[in-house]
Amino acid sequence: MCELMGMSAFRATDVNHSLELLQPRGGEIGPHADGWGVAFYDGRAARIFKEPIPASESRCLSFIASHCYQSRVVVGHIRKANPARFGRATANTHPFCRELGGRSWVFAHNGKLPGIDQARFHPHRFQPIGDTDSERAFCYLMDRVAEHWSGGGAPPPDRLAGWLSEPIAALSELGIFNMLLSDGDNLVVFANERLHALHRDCDEGGQEQHVLLLATQPLTDEPWRPVELGVVHVARDGDFVVPAGASTLTAVRAGG
Repeated sequence: MCELMGMSAFRATDVNHSLELLQPRGGEIGPHADGWGVAFYDGRAARIFKEPIPASESRCLSFIASHCYQSRVVVGHIRKANPARFGRATANTHPFCRELGGRSWVFAHNGKLPGIDQARFHPHRFQPIGDTDSERAFCYLMDRVAEHWSGGGAPPPDRLAGWLSEPIAALSELGIFNMLLSDGDNLVVFANERLHALHRDCDEGGQEQHVLLLATQPLTDEPWRPVELGVVHVARDGDFVVPAGASTLTAVRAGG
């Protein structure tokens, strides 16, 4: 299957080192050779880079990983096509993006959702461009959010979690559903199989920084913790804020 990478931070920062560690897993030391993508938020807008080629062979990703793009929210993905007939294509490459309420919403998924062609999951306002169950799940979730939200800033984290809890549970019943979804302020995190998190407290240029990193498999030898399965989490400003008190991660002091 695929691998996810995400970040929520109190202040804009880069994820250069995380991308450098993730890149070889996309076709060199890992089987996820069917595409890569990463979204950096700049306010309400997401700057998205992606290619339907192995991450390990991408000069574009190497450039990005050394270019110090800074953001408060990042969503990354390396892809292994499953099923293989939905192969390498830009339309099938994560992360996916849609507009709602005057901001970019970005989604990436690890897993497989047989049965998502059921009528209850058919898209309405938001339509898939590619062939994947992942993008269809994204459109289904966006339809549900659009029932409650039309703009005026980012939704409150607790309300967003409430709107998404039932549709996420329905998708989770279909199969493996590990996902990241963001509106540029909130980062919705869910896993029913595997996802890890690391909370760092850093000093960057004399300013206090809080960073929450997420990855399917730990990227470093730091004390990553498994994300609680079957629970909708929302991260904001570098920490989990939903459920309240969910951040039981060990904070790591880092030099920047």
